[in-house]
Amino acid sequence: MLEPDPVLLHQYLIDAANRCGQAVAIAEDEKVTSFELLLENAASIAVALGKRGLGKGDRVALILSKTTDAIAALFGTLLAGGVYVPVQPHWPAQRVASTLEDCGARFVFTEEDSALSILDVQAGRSIGWAEVLQHDAGRFRAPAVSPQDTAFILFTSGSTGQPKGVAISHRAAAAFVNWSGREFGIGPEDRIACPSPLSFDLSTFDVFNMARSGATCVIVPERNVWFPRFLTEFLHERRITAWYSVPSILAGMLNEGGLARRSYPDLRVILFAGEVFAPAQLARFQAAVPNAALYNLYGPTETNVVTWYQVPPGFDGSRPVPIGRACPYARVELDGAGDQGELLAGGESLMNGYWNRPEETAAAFAEIDGKGRYYRTGDRVTMNPEGGLVFIGRMDRQVKRRGFRIELGEIEAALSRHPAVFEAAAVSTEEPESGASITAFVRIQSGDPVSQAGIKTHCARILPPYMLPDRIVFLAAVPKGSRGKTDYAALRDLVPRK
Repeated sequence: MLEPDPVLLHQYLIDAANRCGQAVAIAEDEKVTSFELLLENAASIAVALGKRGLGKGDRVALILSKTTDAIAALFGTLLAGGVYVPVQPHWPAQRVASTLEDCGARFVFTEEDSALSILDVQAGRSIGWAEVLQHDAGRFRAPAVSPQDTAFILFTSGSTGQPKGVAISHRAAAAFVNWSGREFGIGPEDRIACPSPLSFDLSTFDVFNMARSGATCVIVPERNVWFPRFLTEFLHERRITAWYSVPSILAGMLNEGGLARRSYPDLRVILFAGEVFAPAQLARFQAAVPNAALYNLYGPTETNVVTWYQVPPGFDGSRPVPIGRACPYARVELDGAGDQGELLAGGESLMNGYWNRPEETAAAFAEIDGKGRYYRTGDRVTMNPEGGLVFIGRMDRQVKRRGFRIELGEIEAALSRHPAVFEAAAVSTEEPESGASITAFVRIQSGDPVSQAGIKTHCARILPPYMLPDRIVFLAAVPKGSRGKTDYAALRDLVPRK
């Protein structure tokens, strides 16, 4: 009889170290780290945090790229009973500061001169990485943690202009990890690559399936994530067996990275999620990697993956790619008439809620009589004749770019903070090759000279790179509808055509 899968995320690493301690857990460039060493370092971090007062449920911010040390810090936080909050190092300083304040970080991990440092926020002092690793990992004793306790908080774009934190429990994350590990047959021989940063929910696949299954997590250097030719070489030379990314990365590897000119005998499974994969491009991609099974995974950050679909062999690209059927741990319902409406998602992978936002949390959920609590995804879907779900579009103004969720309202809020901007609006249009393109329209205060470069520089101080508008258009007046609200349909007609 099989042992039940763990529902505490750090238990994966403890079990792997006991089961296959000398096996390679992480490969980063030429550096390899065993499960035993990874657990030892994580336990040292946990002891150091505990000695300095980290309590159960306290937040620890990781302002780190995805590296071996960052993953050790992640597991160390979980082992100590804390909640990790990943923050991208290249986020603007204002966004980093507001995130740290919002989550109430007790400790902050940063990288200085290629070595990790920890800021004890309460004590106001830094702790060097070497000092942390001196702690005796053998003295570590894991605190009692419940599967329903929050394990991590992922901050996403917010329509009000402020990012909001999605609080994910151990149980919710483990539901996806345990299922995906079983369904895709992840085992000790696998070499998993996922170019997504720790702040993106796709990273739960490689980081935790590595530990759950005794597989090797092969770190994709963040500096090269958007260099398609490097990624194609990486896939071949590092003998990757399982890959998970947004479709735009895969499309880049196909169109610019020479994917079809290589062979990938080790590659057996490719997962993609976060945005729509153009059907014609997917058909070409499948032909370039004939040995790999391709799967479309769907789910917002608040639910992680809730539906899945295997792309059939010989997919011809003549129809949209379905998001498929519900995962075993998930429930889906349509809120609408007939076979089309808003997708509601329920089940074990639901978030605990938005951090410190009880009203927004309450508004995000719906109670269905006899079926329980469901998250309102805001995605409009339809049912195809085969009984699978097909994504149609959004019911609001949220867009996806490179898999990242973007609230156009947050871009408008950033634009409006410029002292010369009287009024601002943003729209998204789809480009055949590059996907979502964002155009910002601004009306300037009378007599205030301002340039496109000035507006873009202002936005870059507030918004992360993936949210920056592709173009700025100055208007004498922003068009309005009959009720005095911004006419976004009219603005789309004003988007400059290439």
